[in-house]
Amino acid sequence: MKILAPRLIGMRLELVIIAFFVLAVLSSLVVYVADPSIYASSLSLKSSLADLYPVPVMLFLVGMIALIALLILGVVRHWRWAFWLTLGAFGSSVLHIPVTLLQIAGILPNADPLWYSLLQIGVAMVEIGIAIWMIHVYLREGVWAMGRKKNKRPTCAQASEAALRKTLWR
Repeated sequence: MKILAPRLIGMRLELVIIAFFVLAVLSSLVVYVADPSIYASSLSLKSSLADLYPVPVMLFLVGMIALIALLILGVVRHWRWAFWLTLGAFGSSVLHIPVTLLQIAGILPNADPLWYSLLQIGVAMVEIGIAIWMIHVYLREGVWAMGRKKNKRPTCAQASEAALRKTLWR
């Protein structure tokens, strides 16, 4: 088995997350063009045929794209909060699968079309896979595979060794 350098593992993780975010933006735009009523119903807006693309939905999409752009910048710049926010969001998508399955089964109310619900399940599964990978990378190599933070306080052995050196060199 080929062992990869920690930095290479981190770069691969970053590329996968950035690619996921770019695909999320593109798929959101495709869904908006295909059926803007999905977003209108999610935002509890009354959609009419005269107002096919409501302004609040456009503002929501612009805000979402701005947030994703900020997260991409956080991935590139290795911001710790971006790592934890992404991990939390992707990990919590494990709850989305049973909810969507209950909506498809008709147990919970669902205003979305079947194709959109199936798309949400697929996206949640990808997010869970990335979250598991992020946990694995964190446990082995630290946040963004940048290494673990070194403890600034010396251990007892280091402190006693330093005190001994100080005493011997006086």
